[in-house]
Amino acid sequence: MIKNILHIIIFIFCTTSCTNQRGNENLESQIDLLTSNNDSLTKLLSHKKTEKNYWFEDEYDGSRFIEAGISNPSTFITYNLRNKTELIPLKATLGGTMRFGKIQLLSNEWLIADFDDGHVLGKAIYQYRLTENSELQFELLSFNVPE
Repeated sequence: MIKNILHIIIFIFCTTSCTNQRGNENLESQIDLLTSNNDSLTKLLSHKKTEKNYWFEDEYDGSRFIEAGISNPSTFITYNLRNKTELIPLKATLGGTMRFGKIQLLSNEWLIADFDDGHVLGKAIYQYRLTENSELQFELLSFNVPE
């Protein structure tokens, strides 16, 4: 009887330790994949920071922002739009979440942005303005969804 109990305990120990080992290997491979993705995204973002915007010049088009104490107008504008996903004219589908992708400032009052949820995508043109209390107001002018 004691031998049988001992065999059962050894069997349980072996099966649970093997399962944990496989689980740990799976977690380690997921961590490696996420680390690789993070490195790729970091590289992509650092490359994007060096791109010059043909349509918007912080010193010229963003002069009103600079006068209001905002040192980097283009970053300020894109950050504010990214945090206003309710301005996206389409609703997410299939459990996705609508987010802005690339945002291109076109002038001191217009920008174009693409958006998607992983399933549905589109582009929109917004008008923006800086209020007296240094807040941004956006207005959707037009949007397009590929057929």
